[in-house]
Amino acid sequence: MEMVLEYVDLIESLIIDNLGAIIIVVVIVGTYLYMNKPPPPPPIPQNKKAPIKPQRTESNKGGKKENKEKEKVMKIFFGTQTRTAEDFSRIIEKESKKIGIPCEVVDLESYDVEDLANEWFVMFLVSTHGEGDPTDNAKEFYLWLTNDERPTDLLTGVPFTVFGLGNKTYEHYNAVARVIDRRMEELGAKRAFERGEGDDDATLEEDFNHWKKRMWPVICPFLGYELKATDEDKFVPRFRMVTLDSENKDITNPFLKVVPTISKPKTSVDGKTIYDIKNPYYATITENRELHSSESDRSCRHIEFALGGAVTYQTGDHLGIYPINDGELVEKLIQRLGVNGEEIISLIPADQEGNIIKASFGPMSIRKALSEHFDITNPPRKSVLRTLSEYTTDEQEKKKLLRLASEEASEEYNQFIKHDFRSIGELLDNFPNLKPNIAHFLEFIPRLPARYYSISSSPNHKKDTVSITSVVVNFTTPTSRFHNGVASTWLSNLKVGDKVPLFVRESHFRLPSNTNKPVIMVGPGTGLAPFRGFLQEMQHKSVNSSESLLFFGCRSDTIDYLYKEELEQYKSTGVIGDLIVAFSRKTNEKVYVQNKIMEHKHKVWDLIHNKGAHFYICGDARNMAKSVQQSLVSLIKELGSKDDNSAQQYIEDMESVKKIINISSIVGFYSRQCGFSIYSSTKFAVEAITEGLQEDVIHVSSILPGYF
Repeated sequence: MEMVLEYVDLIESLIIDNLGAIIIVVVIVGTYLYMNKPPPPPPIPQNKKAPIKPQRTESNKGGKKENKEKEKVMKIFFGTQTRTAEDFSRIIEKESKKIGIPCEVVDLESYDVEDLANEWFVMFLVSTHGEGDPTDNAKEFYLWLTNDERPTDLLTGVPFTVFGLGNKTYEHYNAVARVIDRRMEELGAKRAFERGEGDDDATLEEDFNHWKKRMWPVICPFLGYELKATDEDKFVPRFRMVTLDSENKDITNPFLKVVPTISKPKTSVDGKTIYDIKNPYYATITENRELHSSESDRSCRHIEFALGGAVTYQTGDHLGIYPINDGELVEKLIQRLGVNGEEIISLIPADQEGNIIKASFGPMSIRKALSEHFDITNPPRKSVLRTLSEYTTDEQEKKKLLRLASEEASEEYNQFIKHDFRSIGELLDNFPNLKPNIAHFLEFIPRLPARYYSISSSPNHKKDTVSITSVVVNFTTPTSRFHNGVASTWLSNLKVGDKVPLFVRESHFRLPSNTNKPVIMVGPGTGLAPFRGFLQEMQHKSVNSSESLLFFGCRSDTIDYLYKEELEQYKSTGVIGDLIVAFSRKTNEKVYVQNKIMEHKHKVWDLIHNKGAHFYICGDARNMAKSVQQSLVSLIKELGSKDDNSAQQYIEDMESVKKIINISSIVGFYSRQCGFSIYSSTKFAVEAITEGLQEDVIHVSSILPGYF
């Protein structure tokens, strides 16, 4: 007992002697716990019930779920390849919140389809990509929705509307939006407002604005909200920018640390990392050589990348590449914005508090952000002009910007911005009193999208190596600015050993599975790219190709005859039966591939009519592809004894009736902003890949299936 009392006396003595230190420790620990407590739940608006999270009752393979009280939040789904649909979704989000409608923007890739039957209201903003396909982030949702096993009452009563982003020069214009619209109705959902469609070949942004202008007066009363008439369209930032020190701590608040958001990459069934549009592989350049002769006033590069066994592809696939902006343009923009390019910044949610916050963007230097992540070369959209008008103190400048952004001034906008091809930097120079906040600037300008190229190799030709064929794009704009294509120029300047972020996108542009069938390939210029891969594959498989034809076109055999030695060797070794070349500048008479097709019309007709040849076209869709198709119509009329309507019907039958002629069908057209899309019918194979005159979308063999 005495020993216990002695211990008690000792403890009391220690506490009294160290009381000050103990108090300090308690205060520090208490302060830390208080500063890092989780934020309180958002307040429940008056006259509104607290939202109830729907409970899962079945797997997504099952039937209709039990009715649960719906969470009253409008879901705005986007399916996008290059962020335009996401940008439009953010516009809807901003307007919804202004009206008072609770909403959430959702990437279709991250959405749990089990929840769809319990949604309060859903809106889809989706792009059509490739051959009438969904974008990468919408693919799984699309496959789930279009599964024929879904019960017809699965989505009974779920209100929805759809806006599609497409291009009318494509055969499958807005196919994904139309399918989603139809399938939602077939599964019992209620169409609350008619589907809208935007045409990127003409007025995509205006189409979207017209659709939502008609949509809100219908949707608001449907959801029980009043459409508030207001002229206010102020930019409301979703993020705030913090400037960081070397430890990623806010230089104005050392208690705030920003940590990068690290996405877990997808893995295959055997545990290997899958490299895709959200997780590109950094491949090493092993070859970068010029394909044109010294006589050429243009440049076209053959570029090879080592894949290191990490990335696989098939002949005919596409290679997505993330480029870097021209350094000189970046420096000019940094100077014009009046910022320090070396400053490390990050964007974090505007409403998020705490001592440790995950970054929505960054951390990285302003220079790196403008170089690698933001589109600073394409003409800005009207929405950007409208937002920029808030950052000038000059009333005349503000008035002009608002005028250019208005619906009434479409012609002025098209002339001043689109036709003159003004970049964001040029626009700032034209309005000297514009002083945008860098934090806001990084939020409202679009991201730099990946560029897509036809792969010009076969994986069986050189192990773990992939190649592209890229024309270097440059031209002088109407404002006398010399414009260099972002990706093509950047790639042309890279050296062996440099790293390039890339990924493979699957295509349906394939050689026929029946190797006994001949193929006819039409590929002028860099339209030759996928056919080079075909030829390598045909050689590897030793297919019977003695009747196969390759029609190639260029200016002259001494200027831009791409892969001349290779092609002639393929002919001499019997990989192809004949190599037919059209030279458009060798003589006074301009000869094109469509002329050569008519010159060899009897052989072409025999192959497609009697021998079931597969017919492929790859090249400029605006002119060449259409001319080739017209040549086909002409030879069908002449040799098949048909009139115009019958000849056209013959082609349509080739597309739809597989038993008549076994020809793959891929028809593609050029989009000014998006580059190319390719898509499939069933028989008549035409892939159009641009080799253009405008902007970066014109890298040769470049397939930009949707600037959406």
